[in-house]
Amino acid sequence: MFPESFLQAFFEQYKTEIVHVTKDQTITYVPRNDSEMRLIGTYVPGANMLGLIIWSFTIGILLNRVGDQAKSTVNVIQYINDAIKIIVHWFVWYLPIGVLFLIADSVLNVEDWREAVKLVKFAGVVCMGLGFYAFLILPLAYLAIVRKNPLKVFKNISKALTTAFIVASSTAALPIAFQCCEENAKVNKKLVRLILPITVSLNMNGTIIYEVIASVFITQISDIKLEVSQIIAICLASSIVTFGTAGVPAKGAVTTIMVLTSVGLPAKDAAMLVIFEWLLDHFTTMVNMLANMMGLIIINAIWEKELVVMEEAERTDKVRSPSELQLDLICLEPDDEVIPSNAAASGSISPK
Repeated sequence: MFPESFLQAFFEQYKTEIVHVTKDQTITYVPRNDSEMRLIGTYVPGANMLGLIIWSFTIGILLNRVGDQAKSTVNVIQYINDAIKIIVHWFVWYLPIGVLFLIADSVLNVEDWREAVKLVKFAGVVCMGLGFYAFLILPLAYLAIVRKNPLKVFKNISKALTTAFIVASSTAALPIAFQCCEENAKVNKKLVRLILPITVSLNMNGTIIYEVIASVFITQISDIKLEVSQIIAICLASSIVTFGTAGVPAKGAVTTIMVLTSVGLPAKDAAMLVIFEWLLDHFTTMVNMLANMMGLIIINAIWEKELVVMEEAERTDKVRSPSELQLDLICLEPDDEVIPSNAAASGSISPK
């Protein structure tokens, strides 16, 4: 949350590893009788999304406090955001060519087709889990809380879901999600700009479903029988590992390795998931965006009246600019043609 350098957070993040140091100061990753545990922190490649979000909000709050003097800086940021939207559209149009070569590479590298059949079954289970969550649990939750037709929500945010499915990146689909929530779903603009950037990095329900199924699949291939406590540990580790993970494509296999190693299970076979990862990543990203946007729409529906009252209070209690105050002071000055001043009044009106 607090990177040493805001610019460094764009391409590096801080990682702490547990190592064991022997008496002769030799670092080992396996505990020994003559070693002591130490925490060593290093910088590893990858954007620090959590730090970027926290400090982006901090800078935004400071720019808001500056007021009209920071308008030029805000305009520059808005122009950069518009340019990034154009780049994202370019990626969307050229993505099918890259996907074609990814499929060809995956097919040519398959050595054992029996493993491929198991992977097909694994992909089917993941799709069933994602579909059950996206088309049953979330709509029922929306129907129970808001008491409205959830199909209208799918229609309003369909453009953002399509973009998330194509680019397989929640971060890249964020500008389209802003547009769908504000223009189509009529969600409060301030609520959208506050919640969506945070949930894109912190709330990844689809990825958690994938990680749990992938971890169980790897343990079954390794002929390991899981206990109930291990399954609970996998679920908790999946939630923690995906918390703050960058919303970029092709991260499933790496995250699965982190989950397996964190609960003490072998992760050597997790590399085989890369064959189908590029396809499943599209579905998990779409479910991530659906959960974030559906939750945002539910929050807006629950506190819609309170948000309207707050906006009206902000408009009435708005601090007036110096120019407005100057106009009011000018109006308070006495006008000899309309209201005589005190001196003129005392000279022209004789006491009775």
